[in-house]
Amino acid sequence: MARQGITFEQVAAVADALAGEGQQPTIRAVREKLGDTGSPNTIHKHLTAWRQARPVAAADAPELPHTLTAAIAAEIERAAARARAEIEDRLVQAQAEAAELAAAGEALEAERDELAEQVAVLTTERDTLAGKAAQQAADLAEAQRRIEREQQAAEAARVEVATARLKIEAQAERVSELAAELERLRAALAEAQQGRTAAEQQAAVLAARLDACAEARAERDEARKAAAEAREQAARLAGQLEALQQQK
Repeated sequence: MARQGITFEQVAAVADALAGEGQQPTIRAVREKLGDTGSPNTIHKHLTAWRQARPVAAADAPELPHTLTAAIAAEIERAAARARAEIEDRLVQAQAEAAELAAAGEALEAERDELAEQVAVLTTERDTLAGKAAQQAADLAEAQRRIEREQQAAEAARVEVATARLKIEAQAERVSELAAELERLRAALAEAQQGRTAAEQQAAVLAARLDACAEARAERDEARKAAAEAREQAARLAGQLEALQQQK
C-alpha cells in the first residue's frame, strides 16, 4: 500500500515541471517524479485541484479594424479548438487516470482482502499455535513431574533392592551358618548315638558281669554256710567221739 503524506504543493510543483517539459502530468508520471511514493487517490485529488487552479486567459476585445477582428476571431477559434482539444485530451487523461485509479483501487482492495484473509488465517494459526504451545507446555510440565516421580520411585526401588539384597546376603550367611551348625549337630548326634550304643553294650556287659558276680557271691555264701555247718557237725562229732572215749 502507498505511503500517505503527499501535499498539494508537492504534486503541483511536479505537475508544473512536467507541463513545462511538454509532458502530460499523469498520476503515474507525478508518482514517478515523487520517487514512487504517494497514494494514487491523493495524487489524483491534488492534480484535479491543480488543473482547476490553472488560469484561463480572458480579456475584453477593444474596437479594432474588421480585418484585425476577423484575424482575432480566427485566432480565437483556433485557440478554442486548441482548448477543446486540450479539454478532450484532459478528459481522455482524466478517464485514463480514473480507469487507472479504479484498477489501482481494485488491486488495492484485492490486496486488502487478501491481506485481511491472510491476517485472519495467521490469527487463527497464531491462536491455534498458542493453544498448542500452552498445551505442550502443560504436557511438558506434567511429563517433567511424572519423570521426577518415576525417578524418585526408581531411587526408592533401588534402595529397597539394595536393602533386600543385603538382607538376603545376611540371611544366606545365616543359613550357611545354620547349615554348618546342623551338620555339626548331626555329627554330634551320630557320635552320641554311637556312644549310647557303646554305653548300652558296655552296660549290658557290666550287667552280665554284675549278675555273674552276684551268682558267685551267692555260691560263696552257700559254700561258707556249708563249711560252717560242716565245722559245726565236725565239732558235734568230735564232741560225741570224745564223750564216747570218756565213757570207755
